[in-house]
Parts: sequence; C-alpha cells; structure tokens
Amino acid sequence: MKVGVVVWAEGTTVKFRIREKALVERGQLLKVDTKYAKFILRVYDFKPESLLTQAEIARLSKKKEDGENIEIYDKGLRLYDTALATIICQIDSEGHVHGPTTVPPLFSEVETLNKHDLEQLRLDTGDLPIGYIRVGHKTSEAIVALDGAKTIPHHILVCGVTGAGKSNLGKVLAYSIMRTKGKYSLVLFDCESEYFQGASPAQLGLVHAPEAEDYLLYVTPRVQEPCKLKVTIMYKGAEIERRVEAYPLAIGYDQLKPDDFTLTGEFTHPQEELLWLIYKLRKRDWLSFLLEAPPDMIYRFVKKLAAKNTINTLKRKLKHLLGSGDIFVEDAPPFNTLDAIIGAAMRGCVVLIDIPYATEGEEKLLATATARRIFDTYEKLRKHAPEDWEKLPYVLIAVEEAHRYLSKTSLTSTGELRENIFSIISKRGRKYKVGALYITQMPGELIEPVIRQSLTKIILPLPTKPDYTRIIEYSPYLDEASQEIKTLDKGEALLVSPPSGIRFAVPIKVFSYEELVGKRLSEEIASRYTPARKIRRFKPLKKINEEAVVLS
Repeated sequence: MKVGVVVWAEGTTVKFRIREKALVERGQLLKVDTKYAKFILRVYDFKPESLLTQAEIARLSKKKEDGENIEIYDKGLRLYDTALATIICQIDSEGHVHGPTTVPPLFSEVETLNKHDLEQLRLDTGDLPIGYIRVGHKTSEAIVALDGAKTIPHHILVCGVTGAGKSNLGKVLAYSIMRTKGKYSLVLFDCESEYFQGASPAQLGLVHAPEAEDYLLYVTPRVQEPCKLKVTIMYKGAEIERRVEAYPLAIGYDQLKPDDFTLTGEFTHPQEELLWLIYKLRKRDWLSFLLEAPPDMIYRFVKKLAAKNTINTLKRKLKHLLGSGDIFVEDAPPFNTLDAIIGAAMRGCVVLIDIPYATEGEEKLLATATARRIFDTYEKLRKHAPEDWEKLPYVLIAVEEAHRYLSKTSLTSTGELRENIFSIISKRGRKYKVGALYITQMPGELIEPVIRQSLTKIILPLPTKPDYTRIIEYSPYLDEASQEIKTLDKGEALLVSPPSGIRFAVPIKVFSYEELVGKRLSEEIASRYTPARKIRRFKPLKKINEEAVVLS
C-alpha cells in the first residue's frame, strides 16, 4: 500500500510526505522501490509542514476554538504531514542485502512491506528464533532468529524496565537453546522462582517444554539428593508427566577455592594474599579455619604476615558471601553440584539454578563460582585438548541485574578498579566459546567496555534518558532510535546483532513463551491424549520430592 512520496533525502535520512488518510507509525518499516535498488526505511519521527502565515494560523485556530468550521485554501499544497525515516538497508537487483550506498530519488513512492519484502531481509536464517518482525505495533509473520554460534561468544545485552518482558525473553531464549538439542547451553540464575513452573498458575515454565526431560538440569534447594524429578502437569484437562534431572543446591566449603572469592571483586590485594596464604597452609579446611579461628590465632598462624585489621575485614566479607549456611555448607555433601552444573553445560543443557531465598552475598558467590569453573574448564580444554574443546557447545551465562556486577561503582568498591569473573568473560570469553547474557534495567550504570563488547543488543521498553542514551551512544544503527525506545510496549524491542548478520535496528515482537509452549503441549496431547480422572492444579514443588527417583 502506498503511504507517501519522498520529498527530501540526505545521508541515510529520508523525509516523505504522508498521503491523506494513510496511517504511519513510529518504528514502522517501509520501502522505496526504485529501478536500481529497494530501500528499507524505519520511521523515527514526524514533522508537519506548513506554508501558512502566523496571522492565518492565529485566525484559523481561533475559529476552531470557537467551534466554527475552518477552510484552508489549497490545503493540500500549504499544509501537510511528513515523516522522517532512516534507511536501514538496501536490497540490490540480485536480492543481496547490504548497508545503504545511495538514496532514493525525490518523488519516489513510499510503500508498506509485503511478505516477499520481509523474506528478502533474511532475518530468519539463525537457529535461535526469538520473535517476529514488528511493523509499527503490528506483528508480521516473519520470524527473527539469532545465529547462536556467532552471537553467543560476543555476548548479548538485554535491557528494559521492570515489566518490559525480560523474563519472558529469558524463557524464550532458554526454550530455543533446548530445541537445538545440545548445540548450545545456557546457565540461568532464577532469583524469583519463575522459570521452572512459571510465576503464576496462568504462566508456563521451562518444565512444560518437552525438551526439558533431556536438556534441563534443575538445581534447587527443594530436593535433598540428585534425582529425576517427576512433575505432573495438567493442561486443558489432560495429564502430562515430565521427569527432569535435579540436583540439590548445596555446596560444601571443601569445594570452594580462593579464586571463587577473589573473582567476586570484593577483596583488596592484601586480603587476597591472605586468602591464598591460608589456603596453602591449611589446604582442605582453610575456609573453616578462617571463619572459626579467633583473629589473634590467625595472626600468629601466618607469623604476623597480615595485619589484624585485614584479618577482621576478611572474616566479615567471607561471612557476608557465605550467608546463613543454606547454600554453602561446612559439612561436605556426598555429591558435587558445581561439577554437575559444568557437566550439564558441556552436554548442551539449560541449567536452571533456583535461588529465591539467597542473600545478595550468596547469589554473588554462587554466580562467580559457577562462571569461573565453566570459563576455566573451557579455557584449559582449548589450550590442552583442542580437539575435545572443538566438540563443546557454546555456553551462555546469564547475569541477572548485571549492573550489580559490572557498574563502575561495583568494580571499584574496594577503592581500586578490580576485575571480576564477568568482566573477564566480557573481554576474553569469545576466544573459548563462553558468552554472557547481561540482563539489566539500568544499562546506564554499566561500564563502557561491556556495552561495546555486547555486539547483540535487545532493547525492550526503556523510557529513562540516561539509560537509552548510553545504549545509543555505544551501539551502531541506533542513532535515531531514542523516540522509538521510549514508546515501546511490553514485549516489543529493537534488535541489533551484527554477528547474526543483522546490521540494522530491527523492530521485533518477542514471542510469548506461553503461546510457544502451549502450542507444543496441545500437539503432545493430541498425539497421545489420556483424559485425566480429575482436574487438579500443578503439584506443589514441596510434594515433588516424594516422587523423586534417585539417580544411580
């Protein structure tokens, strides 16, 4: 459908006159089809054009205010609306998509996109589908997919305010990764217990996906030993059973090393030196000794090589990170949860770590210990067993509330700039197939290198100027996107992903996880439907333990 005519073009900006009664929306994708190329435009603002004098405007507005009808002589020539758009790409006569190298001629017609135009953009060639191309606020049928092998090592930044749809996007991404059947892996830390079963009875979780039985490891404090968790799902009157591998969320002190603490970025150089000194002298019980021994005893034990103030401060920080003993326990359990997490990541699974009651310190230590082991394992295999490393899946580690780990404030909390495991992964992870999924509602707090090195950005509704300005400042293809970012609705986003071949800002509507998995459940029921004897709610997680099958 024709919606306007080009009246001016310069650089990558096009201004076109909007046809009468045509609806053009901010963020809408349009095209200008010429003899030599097809230009794809994205509308970013509007500007009325008027040749009326100030006296005419004053007279006409007063008549309108008084309820009188107004008539404008030669209205179509003297008063009309224009839209400003940026050229996001150019499609040549052979169908190749590339950046704009010229501009459309004046008086070219501007039209809406059809199905063929959307297919020509080739945004569905990746193996991790996340949503549909959005035309204004309307959803098309064209799918947008990321290329996991190219996207994951170069990190993904997801930003949006509370309620923007970040958790839904996380579930959609986890579902897409499970469907690759071992090609990629994802480690998720669930602080609100909303990923496994869903945050409410109306929502679905990862356990509802059929792939969960083979490609999901659930780490939770609600089981006491490694097991297969039997979960009974009621959906549309049918009963579906899932058996998901589960591990207890319990880590013994003997499994922790000084690196797990130092790479949180919470310790000064003297405190780190003391950690390593005690570890070398005490070995297995080094952590218990630091926590339980009086400061004076530790002072004498290290032969006065550390100041008493350093010892007291170190003990206080250790207690903060270890928490109340619900996750990190002094008595060694008969299993190794951290090894199970690494093993699942190396098999190409989604690892869901359920930590609804963890303190901030426990969450930081657990995330650091997990990420460090994965990064170290991949790094050592690449250096010492490259053939085995080549067979490993790409692994993506989610960092919820990323600003808590990667802001300038958090990295200088000790008074000096300190690295932590996530800042290390942001710089070096791409060499070893390890990427980070940074999720935040305050991207303005993130340090500049993290924003620059996250080559894939998914920007959900983000109305605060310091946040969207920082994203635009350090991202390509977003120069004119500020107005659109402010006006996005829940689940709508702008996607930039050069590693996936998406070299322009694509307006997308993220899949609804409930619709995606609900469709799969309906298909599963249709293929092997057995009516339930009675309809009942999902079994509470506290009762699932009674149906756990212990792993041999």
